[in-house]
Amino acid sequence: MSSSPRVIDPSAVLLRRALSEFEVPLTRYAVSILGDIERSRDAVQDTFIRLYAQTPEAIEDKVKSWLFTVCRNRCYDILKKEKRMMRLDDDEIHSLPSSTDDPAQLMARQEDRAKLNSDLKKLLSSIEELPERQREVMRLKFQADLSYKEIGEVLEITVSNVGFIVHSAFKKLREAMKQEE
Repeated sequence: MSSSPRVIDPSAVLLRRALSEFEVPLTRYAVSILGDIERSRDAVQDTFIRLYAQTPEAIEDKVKSWLFTVCRNRCYDILKKEKRMMRLDDDEIHSLPSSTDDPAQLMARQEDRAKLNSDLKKLLSSIEELPERQREVMRLKFQADLSYKEIGEVLEITVSNVGFIVHSAFKKLREAMKQEE
């Protein structure tokens, strides 16, 4: 019985850590671009394959922004290849059944849900009307939970430019929601 030491593959360690921390956020981000879970999973899988091929020391301090950059580029490569854009269907908003039998409460909840669904549809529609750069920054900020610095690294823009884009997007969204009221 030999007692040789186990060799630890730094790429495998980095991959395992990145998978556990970023697989779900990357998939959500890819879905926001591709509008399809299966194609998004493929893009995320390609992203992690590329991560494994990297030298861990070269990207260890910027894994998050590196992953989102590669995933974003892979998603846009898929879109270019297919030459079509699919969007998530806003009409697929499902509500949970109520556990109460009181008709008045059921009606009130249905009205609340209808109002919430209506407001959500207006907001999503308004977001889709934003210029592409603003939509992209909003996805990275609020769906992927990236910092302004990380967004800047992904999109290759300055942190102050990211802040300006977020501010401009919020201003446009507020105006659009006020017009809808």
